[in-house]
Amino acid sequence: METSRTHPVSETQLNNLSLSFENLQVNDPSYSSFNEIHPSPVPVPLYPQSTWAVPSLSGRSTVPNLSGTSNPQYETITSSNFQTSLGFQTNPFQHCANSGILLLAQDEQGSQYLQEKLTSGDSRFLDKVFNVVSEFTFQIICNQYARFVFGKFIEACNEDQLLQITLRITSQDQLFVQASVDKFGSSSIRKLMKAVANRPPLLDLVMKALKRLFRLLMMTKPGSSVVLQCLEQIYHHNNKNDFIYQAALEHCLYLACHEQGCINMNNFIDEMKGPRRKQILYLISVNAASLSRNFSGNYVVQHVLELEDPYLIETICFSLRGHYIDLSLTKCGSFVVQNCLKYRITVNYIVEEFLLNSDQIFRVACDKYGNYVIQTALIETMRPNSLHLHQRLVTKLQQNLDSLRFGYGKHVYNFIKDCDLQN
Repeated sequence: METSRTHPVSETQLNNLSLSFENLQVNDPSYSSFNEIHPSPVPVPLYPQSTWAVPSLSGRSTVPNLSGTSNPQYETITSSNFQTSLGFQTNPFQHCANSGILLLAQDEQGSQYLQEKLTSGDSRFLDKVFNVVSEFTFQIICNQYARFVFGKFIEACNEDQLLQITLRITSQDQLFVQASVDKFGSSSIRKLMKAVANRPPLLDLVMKALKRLFRLLMMTKPGSSVVLQCLEQIYHHNNKNDFIYQAALEHCLYLACHEQGCINMNNFIDEMKGPRRKQILYLISVNAASLSRNFSGNYVVQHVLELEDPYLIETICFSLRGHYIDLSLTKCGSFVVQNCLKYRITVNYIVEEFLLNSDQIFRVACDKYGNYVIQTALIETMRPNSLHLHQRLVTKLQQNLDSLRFGYGKHVYNFIKDCDLQN
């Protein structure tokens, strides 16, 4: 018969169990060896007080050197390959120890058999699987086939068993990270999140782990999928989701400058809801001058611009004042400037800055990247309300048009000539 579920655990029981798991080590050879080969990184402070916007938004700032911040160990973690050739008996659980059930779970056919058994309501069998999951947590949740057994188990287990498994996974940061960034392990963590979504004490354990480990998880694609599922499924628990948004406020600038982190941060931005959303977007916007110079960070700035929020667009363009010339001469920065020029509310004072630096405008027009910025400025000022700026820009370039006939400047030269022919 199926065991009846116990009443939800109290806070006192939860605290007592938490203490019992603090010094618990994962009883898993592959997990231990992994830790020896890949020690946990020591976080390096990136910016003081979680922000590196310049004190004066019109002043110049430099980008932190983040070229070496990517930690490959979190992008290549995979569970050990435990494929084992098994000979099935009529009753494979007769005289079967925990390790035998583990090997069975890691086999494709064995996994299917265990999943069917878990739906039978056999309480003694459920206890056996609980012992295996408790003893070989990492191997179970990160295996291609055993993860399905884990998924069935957390659907069938009672409240006390679910609590103990949740504590085991969330109380050990290294286990939680290595499982979350694993292709198969992340699937198991997502299933666990779904199982505890309507159990506030257990959900609290998961959310606190996500907050502690947010930056490491968001540096990998599998890890970010765990965070994003949290935003999608746990939105109705506003106080719980706030853990995640607090972590995002602390680490969003760091992640924006990480090769994989910038992609994951853009996806995070798309899923954000609630009052914290504006705070995170504003923090990115006021740091646009630094992010725009970064190989990865410029994509996050462009993504915020593409939200087409007038307030954020003005904030970004204002923070870039005094930097448009320099940014136009770099690959990363030129992308951002071109995007800023596409918005009617900001194109005027961007072009004004070019015109005020008349000695630099030809340098930009002849530059490998800058010539695209000038062409974009010429195109965007052809709108009816900006024709006066277009004419001023063309007049300024015509003062020394011959200097643009060769090199990268020829693109601007040909554009102006084509416009003259059309007129």
